[in-house]
Amino acid sequence: MNRFILEKIKFVLDEYLKTLRPADSVLSYFFRDNKNLGMKERKLIAEVYYGVIRNKLLYEEILQTRDVTKLILCNLALEQQIDDDTIILLADDFKHSKDQLKVKKASIKKKWIKYSIPEWIFNELLNMYPEGQIENILKALSEHSHLDIRINLIKNKDRESIINKLKEDFALNDNRVKKTEFSPIGIRLPRGTQIQNKDYFKNGEIEVQDEGSQLLCYLLDANRKHMVADFCAGAGGKTLTIASLMSGSGRMYAFDINDKRLSNLKKRLKRSGLSNVATHLIKNENDLKIKRLKDKFDRVLVDAPCSGLGTIRRNPDLKWKHNIESIIEMQVKQQKILQSASRLCKVGGKLVYATCSLMKQENEDVVENFLESNPNYKLVNIQEVLNKHGIPIKMQKYFKIIPGEHDMDCFFAAIFERI
Repeated sequence: MNRFILEKIKFVLDEYLKTLRPADSVLSYFFRDNKNLGMKERKLIAEVYYGVIRNKLLYEEILQTRDVTKLILCNLALEQQIDDDTIILLADDFKHSKDQLKVKKASIKKKWIKYSIPEWIFNELLNMYPEGQIENILKALSEHSHLDIRINLIKNKDRESIINKLKEDFALNDNRVKKTEFSPIGIRLPRGTQIQNKDYFKNGEIEVQDEGSQLLCYLLDANRKHMVADFCAGAGGKTLTIASLMSGSGRMYAFDINDKRLSNLKKRLKRSGLSNVATHLIKNENDLKIKRLKDKFDRVLVDAPCSGLGTIRRNPDLKWKHNIESIIEMQVKQQKILQSASRLCKVGGKLVYATCSLMKQENEDVVENFLESNPNYKLVNIQEVLNKHGIPIKMQKYFKIIPGEHDMDCFFAAIFERI
C-alpha cells in the first residue's frame, strides 16, 4: 500500500459520493480510465472502496468526521489489517492506532451504527421481526456475499463435473467450492473467483446467479408445454433459468422497458443454447403488446423493480439511496406493474410476484392489496411447490429469505393462481 493507491481510492470514492451513481458503475468507469493498474492494485482498491461504502456510518461515528481520506485509513486499519507504521507513512495527521480504533468500534451501543445501516431501516426491521432476531439480521446484512453460479441444464446437467473443473482450475478444496444448500443447480464459490475467462463460462455451461434467485425460478413450476412471461426481464438471469428448467421447450417471453438490458439478455441467450426465448421491448406496463396477449399465459413472473435492499451484502450503496418515502413510491409502481401483468395470466395459470427487498411495504403489503382488488386470484401453497422440486427449505405463507437464517441474498415471493 502506498500514497499513490490511497489517492486513487480517494478519487473514486469522491466520485461516488459526489454523483451517487451506482457504486459498481463508478468503479467500472474508474478502472476503464486507469488501465495501468495491476490486478492486485485493482483488488485492493475495490476492497477498500466497497468497505468504506459498506461501513460509512460506523467509521464516521468512530472518527467523528466525514473526511474521505480518514475513512479510508480507518478501513485499512480495521479491515485490511495494515499496521500502524504503514498508516503513519500514508498520513501524518491520522492520530488513531489500530487498537484505539478497535476499542472505539467495540464501545458503540446503537445497533444501526454498529452495523452501519440507516436508522429508518433499523426501525422498519423492528416492526417486522422479534427484537432478539434483529442483531442476527443486521450482522448478516453487513457481511460479504459469496459468488453463486448455476449450471445450464441445456448444456451440462452434471453439476459434479463443473465442481471438479472449478476445484482443479482454482486449486479449491471441498470447503471452498460446493453445491448450494438448497438449489439443485447451484454451486457456491469464494467471492472474487474469476470465472469469466474459463471455457465453461464462455460456452454457457454456467451462469452467475445468486442461490435465492435460482430458487425463485422453481416457484414458476413451468414445464415444456407452458407459455411463460417474464414481465420485468432485465438482463434475463431468471428468464434463462426458467427457460432451461423448461428443457428449452415451450415458449418464454421476456418483456422489459429498457432496450440496453434486453440487448444484454440477447448476448447471454446466444451463449445459453436456448431457442425458446423471445425478447420484447415495451414502452410501459400498459403497452399494446401486453393488451394483445391478455389471458394467454400459463405462467407469469413479476420480478418487480424494487429498492434492492435485500442485496446490500453485494450492493452496499443501496442502503444509502433510499428512505421511507422512496419505498412508498416504489410500492405504488409495483402495484401498477403487478396489476397489469396479472391480465396476461389465463384461468388456472400461476402468477409469481417477487422482489429482492426485505421491506414489508414492497412485499406483503403489495400482495395483500392485490388480493383485495382481485378476487379472481388466490394464494398458492409455497411449500407444496418447493417439495415438488425437492428443495429442502421450509417456508410459511410466502417465500421469504431472511438474513441470518438463509445464507443468500434476501428474496420475497408469493404465488397466485387465477381462478
